[in-house]
Amino acid sequence: MTRVSTSQTPDSVPAVVLPAHDREAPVRAEARRLAGTIGRWPLDVEEDVARASNTETAIRIVRASLIDYRSGRADEASRLWHDDITWVVAGPPPVGGAWSGPDGVFAYHALLESRSDGTFRQRLIALEGCKGPIVDAYLRTSATRLGRRLDIPSLAVFELAGGRVRRVTEMPGDHDAWESFWRD
Repeated sequence: MTRVSTSQTPDSVPAVVLPAHDREAPVRAEARRLAGTIGRWPLDVEEDVARASNTETAIRIVRASLIDYRSGRADEASRLWHDDITWVVAGPPPVGGAWSGPDGVFAYHALLESRSDGTFRQRLIALEGCKGPIVDAYLRTSATRLGRRLDIPSLAVFELAGGRVRRVTEMPGDHDAWESFWRD
């Protein structure tokens, strides 16, 4: 899996390239052998969001995936993702672009933690859906680096297909603040 740039210029070559998984015949997500993946999203979940008993299927899938991923159970979380999941963040490299496959998603969040010396955090405030394959996650994003402080709202839109997360589009609420924070 790899991070693919949203631009086609040679200067925007991805900073992180990960090997593709060996694939055999397609199998059901629940039948996949767990790989013991270590990955974690630095995400805090509001207690009422974690305990919500929403009956909307898409929200339950996204909530379960988020809680598993934030708890370090990336292997469990990725069972709810398509093998070709794409996490898209607007903006230039190193943090902007399209991150592809579970390993790409893990690499993206690891990069955010690394570039912020472990201070990057997001807090899940609410999950919203409308009886369809789209779930909106309202987040508060914060971090410090190089004497700068980031504290902005963010929105992550989860798109599901076949009961699994296919694409996540993350939109910083203050794009200028986001880009200047990550700029070297």
